[in-house]
Amino acid sequence: MLSADEEDNNYEKTPISSPNPIVPLSPRWYALYLRSRYEKRAHQLLLGKGVESFLPLIEEVHTWSDRKKVVEEPLFRGYLFVRTDLKNRISILETDGVVHFVCVGPKLTAIPDEQINWVRILVGHPDRIVREDYMSEGQRVRVKAGPMMGVQGYVLKVKSSTRVVVSLDAIARSVSMDIDPELIEQL
Repeated sequence: MLSADEEDNNYEKTPISSPNPIVPLSPRWYALYLRSRYEKRAHQLLLGKGVESFLPLIEEVHTWSDRKKVVEEPLFRGYLFVRTDLKNRISILETDGVVHFVCVGPKLTAIPDEQINWVRILVGHPDRIVREDYMSEGQRVRVKAGPMMGVQGYVLKVKSSTRVVVSLDAIARSVSMDIDPELIEQL
């Protein structure tokens, strides 16, 4: 009779096949929800960690009883965008001011590159940009010419002007800009 060790050696050991290696995900844009008034601080800390971070800022005039001052404010208060493959997710979450990644339901939601590019274009024209209530329905249009060319959104009529509203579904926020009606086309 063989001992347990000898018995183990008698059997041919089948190699355990490892599961498919994890293919690194390509970096995508994600929204971070932040503590109140921590947008600029978290942005700087993430850049210091080597994380690609985008904080869209607009200039606003703040009025106090004795003075007026132009101040850079986050376009989307309480939010910041990071481009990551999620390998450094824990490091990002440990950053001062970061509360959590924005999810839709239980699922972490990536933001399409083109929506981030649209926000970059809009921020480049701060005199035309206005914060709006989140809008998800309406006539879908694309700007066909001019400096905003390629931006897609929804039409909104305000008095005698035409505005295009750009919505970021992942964070349920919208911004709008004045646009000449001749420069937009229906999708």
